[in-house]
Amino acid sequence: MAAVTVDSALQAVELLRRGRGSGVTIFTASEVVVDADAAEVPVGIDGETVMMATPVRCAVRPRALRVRVPRDRPGIRPAKPAIDWPTLRQLAS
Repeated sequence: MAAVTVDSALQAVELLRRGRGSGVTIFTASEVVVDADAAEVPVGIDGETVMMATPVRCAVRPRALRVRVPRDRPGIRPAKPAIDWPTLRQLAS
């Protein structure tokens, strides 16, 4: 799991553009326990809000989720063309 804390919108943009930025703190853990003063807290699971008893334990299970996406999905850069070695040799000589 990862939690990211930023102090401003500018730092958030830096994080999105460069993957890091000044003032950005990143924490990682294999398990997180969330405790509260209330007996239950609202938790989002797959876009749905449910109430869970505290403390709530969140653990990372490596390879628990497999995602399949089509090769021609939107937003993917086209593959680089294969190098034409004979033409490259001809141009180099």
